[in-house]
Amino acid sequence: MDYLPHLQPCAMHNRLSQRIPLLSTNIPGLDDILGGGFPAHSLYLIQGLAGSGKTTLACQIGFQHAHQGKKVLILTLIAETHGKMLNHLSNFSFFDEQLVGERIVFIGAYSDLLKGGLRELLKSIAATLAEQQPDIMIIDGFRTVREAKPSDVALSEFMLSLNSLVSTMECTTFLLSPTEGNVADSENTLVDGLIELSQYERGLQLIREIKVFKLRGSKHLLGRHVFEVGEDGVEIYPRLEAVSSLSPAMPTAAAGRVSFGIPGWDGLTKGGVARGSTTALLGNPGVGKTLMGLHFIHEGLQRGEQALIIGFYESPQRLLEKARSVGLDLATYFHNGALQIIWHPPLEVLVDSLANGLLRNIEQRGVTRLLIDGIDGLREIVMHEGRSRSFLAALVNELRVRNVTTFFTQELPYFGAGTVQGEVTASMLFENIILLRYVDVAGINLRQIGVLKLRENGYDAANHVLLISDLGMSIDGPVSPSVPPVLNR
Repeated sequence: MDYLPHLQPCAMHNRLSQRIPLLSTNIPGLDDILGGGFPAHSLYLIQGLAGSGKTTLACQIGFQHAHQGKKVLILTLIAETHGKMLNHLSNFSFFDEQLVGERIVFIGAYSDLLKGGLRELLKSIAATLAEQQPDIMIIDGFRTVREAKPSDVALSEFMLSLNSLVSTMECTTFLLSPTEGNVADSENTLVDGLIELSQYERGLQLIREIKVFKLRGSKHLLGRHVFEVGEDGVEIYPRLEAVSSLSPAMPTAAAGRVSFGIPGWDGLTKGGVARGSTTALLGNPGVGKTLMGLHFIHEGLQRGEQALIIGFYESPQRLLEKARSVGLDLATYFHNGALQIIWHPPLEVLVDSLANGLLRNIEQRGVTRLLIDGIDGLREIVMHEGRSRSFLAALVNELRVRNVTTFFTQELPYFGAGTVQGEVTASMLFENIILLRYVDVAGINLRQIGVLKLRENGYDAANHVLLISDLGMSIDGPVSPSVPPVLNR
């Protein structure tokens, strides 16, 4: 059956091939979640309980577009007064008082709803749109419409009429409602998009999250994503797993091997690890995992590479001093910018924020060597139970795509010389696994290093003695069950 008999085939093709323009929000991370922005001239519901950030998010979008010369109408029902709203918004960097009254217009509409119900409110909105000709409209306090207790039919008719009105007037409109959940109410089903702001609580910690339930005409990222509200307003960090799953890029094949600058290492691994690979350094406390990672970083810096360290337990100054104590000069590279250290104690850190900053640093500086000192600290800041494995898989994939050679240190429990208990978690993520531990040889506690797994290369499978002195690390011969090696060099 021909549903469009008045259109010629060519005209029909042109009509169907026209894409809906996208309204960019200019909010960090939000356009990534939305698939580029909001399809323009449509009706959206932003919901969330009190304090979730609805008004801040919507007004930030409004001010961003007002700065570009567009007109924004903020229409309030029962909500905070205009003066109080402006006072709160003035704390954010996006606020510009000179825009208020000219590019940003505040109008109260509650009296129209109170006087004549939904019909009078719709009539008032239509008259205001005709007079102001805004590009964006924000209706704050939309729950008041539901609390006016209209019939389901009346509310559906209101929503359909409002949607048609804003489309005709080419005004992208946001309704703000202090509710939660994707329920089958008219205000949820008859809008073009439904976005929810919420909070997730674990123990004493509380984080903000955003979720796009639907967005007609756009391929958006599913699931929950975290965000922060700071002095610049809302900043969203798309969930790394969701972003990584959309990336068409594939890790490249290894080209060459990476050395450490540790005497004996190249012999043990027959040339080093594959460039762009990931390596897990496992070991007891104090056995030398971090120090081995610093050797790896130092060797790259000496070769003119850019390096990055992500740490959770030792501050930048402590890492620089630890390197200096064994003859590694990292301070010079730290001060000239070839080496950067991002330090976050594993407390209340958003893991997607950390990942976002890490990948941005790699891309901007062309980092080729990365040390993540303390994979346990990384796991600790993953708030949601059961997520750490998928997050690490996504992070490792992003690092491989960027051809970054990466070392992760992981601490294993120490229960006495020669005894290691604890599993090698997520071992399938690492192409290379190196085990450092203490062993008892002739009554002496010695450090031992062994290769458990090495990608695309043969290796010496014997356990070797690992020596640390004020000249740095070195790898001695295989561990003898009775005769200890020379301890000082």
